[in-house]
Amino acid sequence: MIQHAPARLSLTALCALSACVLAACGGGGDDPSGGLGSVSGVLSGLEQGKSLVLQNNGGDDLALSANGAFAFAQPVASGASYAVTVKTQPAGQQCTVGQGTGTLAATPTNVRVDCVSVRAGFTLGGTVSGVHGGQAVVLTTAGGEDLAVAADGAFTFARPLANGASYSVTVKTAPVGSGCVVRNGSGVVAAAAVNSVAVQCAPLATLPVGEWQQDRCQASAGSGVRDLWRLSVRGEGWSSVDVAVGTVNYPNGQCNGVGVATPGALSRTFWFQPQRSEFGAGLAVFWGNTQAFPYGHLLAPVWTRVALVRKANHLCLLDDPATLSTFSTAASLEPVVTAAIAAGQCYAPR
Repeated sequence: MIQHAPARLSLTALCALSACVLAACGGGGDDPSGGLGSVSGVLSGLEQGKSLVLQNNGGDDLALSANGAFAFAQPVASGASYAVTVKTQPAGQQCTVGQGTGTLAATPTNVRVDCVSVRAGFTLGGTVSGVHGGQAVVLTTAGGEDLAVAADGAFTFARPLANGASYSVTVKTAPVGSGCVVRNGSGVVAAAAVNSVAVQCAPLATLPVGEWQQDRCQASAGSGVRDLWRLSVRGEGWSSVDVAVGTVNYPNGQCNGVGVATPGALSRTFWFQPQRSEFGAGLAVFWGNTQAFPYGHLLAPVWTRVALVRKANHLCLLDDPATLSTFSTAASLEPVVTAAIAAGQCYAPR
């Protein structure tokens, strides 16, 4: 039952209430800033004699002409959001903002603004596939530069990289209901633009046909090999999935670049018959049975209970019956799948 306040306050209570209000408004509290703070960060890479202009939330222009710490003049209320952008670039340079958005808290902000010479830099980019329906995949670099890509095709980060610089591209946010995997996402700039990063996305709720290659690279005498799966549907309604198994061969021990798949029919095959599925904990799990045909024939086929699990556009085969009996839900399988991906045992679209 709601208790209503009394109609009249005593003089003592009224004075106490007034004191509380004054304290909350900064008229006697311990916070002289009144809950306001400044958005701050560090500028690096700006060449001598050049300047740039930053903005916060589309205003509060801040002109900088030297590297080091900076802070916007306009205070921001605690709990309010901020968004730092570059309004004016320095001549001959490209500056990008890292960790430039967030909500102001009690701790100082750590915005990073990094500038590089456009003349001496090399672009970082590649291609994206599997992005549909007006959604976007958000990519990020190790330097904190984000890039939203809303359509299939080529992409390029705004910040150029110096020769010899290391780079790493990962997926920060995948489209809703999809998983994405990055190929050739890390390396070192070798006096040329990088355009070999490949980002592949696909809906998690299906077992898509096509070629999948294992993350693990098996190096041998200056070359590399990845296992290859080629999925196809047998019958109607996904009643059975055929998986032909082969290899993808690379001219280097790191399996970088585009490999060459085994020509012709792949050597080994197994069938997968899904029986039930579950979607949750960032996974799509398909439980069922497999029947293996190691060399295209088998006199006494043996059915094995397995699960095909999709996470972030990785496809993992778990064929241990004891594991499946213990981990019979998507949530309980999540740590097992995460460990399998980390070990390079799972597959991603080729």
